[in-house]
Amino acid sequence: VFALFLRPKKDHKYRIYWNFYHHSVGYTIIILSIINIFKGLKILSAENKWKHTYIGILIALAAIAVVLEIITWIVVLRRRSRNSEKSHHGANGTNGYGVRSAV
Repeated sequence: VFALFLRPKKDHKYRIYWNFYHHSVGYTIIILSIINIFKGLKILSAENKWKHTYIGILIALAAIAVVLEIITWIVVLRRRSRNSEKSHHGANGTNGYGVRSAV
């Protein structure tokens, strides 16, 4: 939560370092929590069905994450292509000379 208060604005030169920190800490916490649950299952001497169930849940969550990542990249690439098309036609629909283009 403390990192939220220290987050620089999107155009700040240190934002890339903050993003790296944010993603690194997030993924580290996810990995440690998965390991912790496996250790807990081992300590409790749980039946194998619980371990297999947990692995199935992890696989399902990973598959959902991959699908959502693909959808996100599709949206990002479409936005980039739309923005590049708009920039070729001038700002605010003008042709660069202040005259509206027919497009």
